[in-house]
Amino acid sequence: MTIIKNKSVRCSVQLTLLCGLLFLASTEVLAQPQAQPAEDLPQLTNQTKSKYTTAVSQNQIPADLRPLYNQLLSRDAAVRVKAVQGLSLIGGPTSALLLAHAIDDSLELDAAVRIEAAIGLGEIGGRQALRVLGIALDDKDPTVRMRAVQSLRWAGTVFSIPYIQEALRSDRLVGIRLEAVRMLRKIGSQFAIQPLEEALVTDREAGVRIAAADALGEVGKKEKDAARALGSAYAQERDTGVRLEIVGSLGLIRDRAGLPFLVTAMNDRDLTVRLKATQVYGRILGLQ
Repeated sequence: MTIIKNKSVRCSVQLTLLCGLLFLASTEVLAQPQAQPAEDLPQLTNQTKSKYTTAVSQNQIPADLRPLYNQLLSRDAAVRVKAVQGLSLIGGPTSALLLAHAIDDSLELDAAVRIEAAIGLGEIGGRQALRVLGIALDDKDPTVRMRAVQSLRWAGTVFSIPYIQEALRSDRLVGIRLEAVRMLRKIGSQFAIQPLEEALVTDREAGVRIAAADALGEVGKKEKDAARALGSAYAQERDTGVRLEIVGSLGLIRDRAGLPFLVTAMNDRDLTVRLKATQVYGRILGLQ
């Protein structure tokens, strides 16, 4: 009887420990940052505009916000800017939705007001602000688009990545695509690797590809999977300057994960790349 009882106690203890480990594992998974699921951003923009139109047409604007909303319709741009600043200071999803009027270039014709709205939405933050900021990615004024890309970083961090990636994919101006790369570099999480790798492989401008390689090297200081992204891009890259930047970025990562790609680069057709790859390879091994 004593033996059976001891076995029962041991089983009970083991079961308790197992449950505890499972609980810890589940909470660790929940604590991991989750990437925003892929969304049809143009459709989401249309839904956001429709949501704003419905709120106005069905008189869903809260009474205390109505005076500021009315000022968004003022003939004086300076007054509209002050209304935008007021709504930004109040914050919250409703204020963000009302700023759809101020950031949509089909409703607000003054670029200065739209820029102020982009700044304000970045300060408000949250999912609604992100969706309203998405409207500005197609703005006819490049300064508004630039400001929107910058504000996206503050509005939602990891959740802003699909929006920033859209600007990186589709904006016709190199300067805005470079700014999108810079914002992804500043976010710096594992979720920034895929859009940076895509830009490194597909962007038509060597300057953008160089910036993407540099950003991956910076992200790779914490996220070692960036080495794979850099190595994959190296195999397809024809521009010597970009290949040289990729090799340098593999050196920033300082991890053995980049060594196989550096061995390949040590046989590059360009002497400068071969020299750099040899130097970086030795440096990484020396730091191990």
